[in-house]
Amino acid sequence: MKKTEKEILDFLGEEITSASESAEVPLKLRKESIVAMLKNNEGEEKDFSAKTGTDGKIVVLRRLTAVAAVLVVVVVAALFMRTGGVKVIKTDTFYKGYESMEPVKSVRSYEEVERAVLEILGNKEESKAPQSNNGSTQSVTQSIVDRLIEGYSNYVADDKSAEKADYTADKTKPEASTGVVSYGDFTADIVKTDGKYLYIVTTGVDEKTGAGLEQIKIVKALPAEEMQVVSTVVLADGSAAGVVNECIEIYVKNNRLIALMNSYTYSMDGSAAYGKASTVAVHYDISDPSAPVKLREHAQEGSYVSSGLYGNKLSLVTQVEISPAAAKSENGNSLIPSFAVNGEVTKLTAEELFIAVNDPEASFLFITVTDIADNRKPAGRLAILGSGKEVYCSEHTVAVARGFVSVDSDSKSEHSSLTEIYRFEIGAEGISFAGSYIAKGTLAGGISADEKSGNLKVLTNESGANNFYVLDEKMEFVSGLTGIFPNEKIRSIKYIGGNAYFVAGDDSEKTLIIDISDPSKPKTAGNISTEGFYRELYAVSDTALLGVGGDGGRVRVTLFDVSNPASPRTSSVYTLEGNVTLPSADDGRCVLLDGEKMLFGIPVVNHNPATDTEISAYILFNVADGEITPVGTYNHDTAYTGDAAVRGICIGGTLYTVSGEKVTAFDIDGCTLISSQIIR
Repeated sequence: MKKTEKEILDFLGEEITSASESAEVPLKLRKESIVAMLKNNEGEEKDFSAKTGTDGKIVVLRRLTAVAAVLVVVVVAALFMRTGGVKVIKTDTFYKGYESMEPVKSVRSYEEVERAVLEILGNKEESKAPQSNNGSTQSVTQSIVDRLIEGYSNYVADDKSAEKADYTADKTKPEASTGVVSYGDFTADIVKTDGKYLYIVTTGVDEKTGAGLEQIKIVKALPAEEMQVVSTVVLADGSAAGVVNECIEIYVKNNRLIALMNSYTYSMDGSAAYGKASTVAVHYDISDPSAPVKLREHAQEGSYVSSGLYGNKLSLVTQVEISPAAAKSENGNSLIPSFAVNGEVTKLTAEELFIAVNDPEASFLFITVTDIADNRKPAGRLAILGSGKEVYCSEHTVAVARGFVSVDSDSKSEHSSLTEIYRFEIGAEGISFAGSYIAKGTLAGGISADEKSGNLKVLTNESGANNFYVLDEKMEFVSGLTGIFPNEKIRSIKYIGGNAYFVAGDDSEKTLIIDISDPSKPKTAGNISTEGFYRELYAVSDTALLGVGGDGGRVRVTLFDVSNPASPRTSSVYTLEGNVTLPSADDGRCVLLDGEKMLFGIPVVNHNPATDTEISAYILFNVADGEITPVGTYNHDTAYTGDAAVRGICIGGTLYTVSGEKVTAFDIDGCTLISSQIIR
């Protein structure tokens, strides 16, 4: 039924009013919808192909399109004036073009992987028809392989016959967050404590051979007056020819000590040197810290990317590079990632492999999940051929993001930068694919997730515009924001309580607060000035934040009150006297934050120009009641020559400062030295 011009205008007026209130362009007001509506009113047919002889209708379509474009420009301009720079989007229209696509394809045979690797590396030789593991033949045509390299997911569409696993993850949710930033079990570090002992990654020298040692010193911390090394765990002694090992960091939980090591194996073939990287997780029983017992050695192919310990689940992520020589090997199965537990090698099955469809790289992202309470088997594993290295891991979720460039160009012959995100769920029986999403722009600030709601949060940068996405557990679009700090680089994102804090600027001089307490309706809450800070804010609570920074040899600590995000204020500032530097400004783990005691600590190096000497120290502040009050300065080394205290740990009323050379214990209240212990 045709509408009169007045009916159309009345309808559009109602939609504009609605859009102005909701700060979005409704579907019916978008150009394509108005074109369809006006075209329908003219009685035109849907086929505008020149081959059908409908040239006149094409002219009409162009006229209607131009009218629609003008209407849309007016609507969008009105909305932008009403909402300011940051705009809420409730429907990601860009994604509509990808809704039938998945950026990863499940694999049915090793030969499928071999063929894809050869194509990625540019080898166009015909390979064998792929066979599944049980010997049945699966047909994969060369055109499908070509589309894989070209970049879009007809390759996935051809795989729709493959059943998705009927799988339900354990959805037990963790307790609600207190908002206090805690570097606890889930984050690996070079120093850990169980409240009685300190576990410290350091290096040493074998007295007999002179070889370097990768080791962990276990120090009895209590009583502080009797602090002593009770045992040394030697991880590598340098005796293996052609092998270099390095301990990266450790976890301590439930009488388990887990050491993560980079391991490089080198070999010579004529005049050429070849190297192979692996990552090793060594598990120890520390029920008796004076006599650790090795339980398990998990050696995983690939260089270390990240890890996380949530509950009893240890996620280990590595990247396995594929060389052209390996791809051309007669043994195609050698391409398949594997891991070894106590020397017993396990190669991933085809069902545990995926292929990134869009512009894949010649490498695997390899993820294993192990239950540290049950050393008999991994809780799950998978590998993605062609994927990048941006990974988020938690107790229930593995999310991967990678950038690629669109195959199709726009009207200016330019190709878009895109980010694809795919999500896997971790359950009692393994890891299953949950869904995927493709967003405009390149990833900025990594991936984050709210484990209570299950939503993923992703920030991308597209031609100077920063876009924020909220995606649900099925990777469906929930909401988003555009126009966040246009033409500026966002340096870091911190999620605290119901807010997200976006820090931007070359010197991280400003922070935008976004209220995400309702994930479906994010909104700008306020902004704070954080000039001179090192890309990091620390949460004392949901409403109190700390920033550390400075310039010209001056270090400042600032406490912000964000109880009213619309009007945040600086509640306290403390400037350190003298010529002071922060030895570990880029590592947030160097900061001590005790939410119960309301203590905040940072390592510093004090320089005395008169004597040209330096002192390594740790400074504690009390941050209660909106005030920064210095508690004391604790001199770790008064003859500092490069081995600075990089960690501070509080156990009871004692502060322990740790460097690669020694541990020093101080009485916090009296600011006095109790004891010191060499650990090299």
